[in-house]
Amino acid sequence: MTQLLTLRRGDLVAVVAPDLGGRVLSFTRAGDEVLWRNTDLLDADLQPREAVRRGTIGFGEWLNWGGDKSWVAPQGWDSPDLWPGPPDPTFDGGVFSVHDLDLDSVGLVSADDPATGVRMRRDIAVTADGMTVRTTLTNVGEVSRTWAAWEVVQLPIEAEDLRSGSVLVRTSRAASPHVLHRLVGDLPVAIRDGVTEVQLTDAVGKLGFPDYDGWIEYRRASGVGLRLSSAVARGPHPDDSPAQLWVQTPQPQPIAELDGFRATAALLELELVSRLATLAPGESVDLPVRWTLL
Repeated sequence: MTQLLTLRRGDLVAVVAPDLGGRVLSFTRAGDEVLWRNTDLLDADLQPREAVRRGTIGFGEWLNWGGDKSWVAPQGWDSPDLWPGPPDPTFDGGVFSVHDLDLDSVGLVSADDPATGVRMRRDIAVTADGMTVRTTLTNVGEVSRTWAAWEVVQLPIEAEDLRSGSVLVRTSRAASPHVLHRLVGDLPVAIRDGVTEVQLTDAVGKLGFPDYDGWIEYRRASGVGLRLSSAVARGPHPDDSPAQLWVQTPQPQPIAELDGFRATAALLELELVSRLATLAPGESVDLPVRWTLL
């Protein structure tokens, strides 16, 4: 059985899985689910349907459980200065120890990661109108390393969201986002009054927002949604984008550019990334993110 922790405040309930990368698997308001989770991998009780694989097995075989998790950026497989995941045995697929457990909050700590030289802590707390998640990376190695903390929240896309759902990003300038990946289709963008709006379509791709100015939100066709807020840190960011958006809809063929990854679900990822920090041994960088339910 996978360990599950339940955090509550009022009608808000978060279910956290320390054994599955310390992620939030479920976040509900009055019983209504906010997050996307992979029902092919998880049963109705949020228990894995198959054995958990924790090694590096290639992106095409990644077990994407869903929910909210923290990673390490920049990402890649061609250099020791890049985080080679997901999947990986420490963060996305690792077992986190439990600290400071309370009725509405918990601290989770990863193992020391040999690939990056860092240890991750996730501090999760349910609030009156959402949640806060603070990701802290600490250099536990013997040499300086440069990394950023990275929070990734997966949310569902339903058929009606493809017709009238959108992602909104507050930006400081009327500049087009960076196209980080264009794999299938396009993501139409409109910019007005300091807000960049991305219309959801049948597509697989990723956008980065260099001029992110404090919040990114998913507004669903029903009008409900989720806003992620963070302070805008000065300094370089991975992909020059402190906020990023991944969109995928089901595709008939594996995506060769993603190691044969099969896009079988409709979901998006709201992603926030800290500044890139060169950490001497013992130093840390953190990313505090506030969730607000809309």
